[in-house]
Amino acid sequence: MINIREGILRCNLKPRVECDLPGRLRMLFPRYALLPESAKPYLHYVEDILKLLPGVQTVQVNPRIGTVLVLYDQSVCTTRQILRWVDIVVDTGIEIAHEMENEKAPDEAVIASVMRKRLVLRLPQYRESKKI
Repeated sequence: MINIREGILRCNLKPRVECDLPGRLRMLFPRYALLPESAKPYLHYVEDILKLLPGVQTVQVNPRIGTVLVLYDQSVCTTRQILRWVDIVVDTGIEIAHEMENEKAPDEAVIASVMRKRLVLRLPQYRESKKI
């Protein structure tokens, strides 16, 4: 059974493509304002996490309106791969949240470090899966 909190997070972190031009992707997170307060301290990591994906050059986050602009090298990655990477990031974040939910006050730096290490480990899987 899906945890209700997990379902809400997934729903709130599902992007909608607002503009898709070669090398330029603008995503809107329409339910961004509905994110639980416990998730908001980690949103400033979005830029670094998206830049882990090969080909992503620049990421601009506008937290006021819930948009993310990604400029990327279209010879290295595609819009579809970026959107898949967003799904992987959300899945990984939820996994880590489950693992740390019994801790009273998890350290933000520790969580960010664990997240980054896991995502780096998922990059080779991602590169292999995009060949399919």
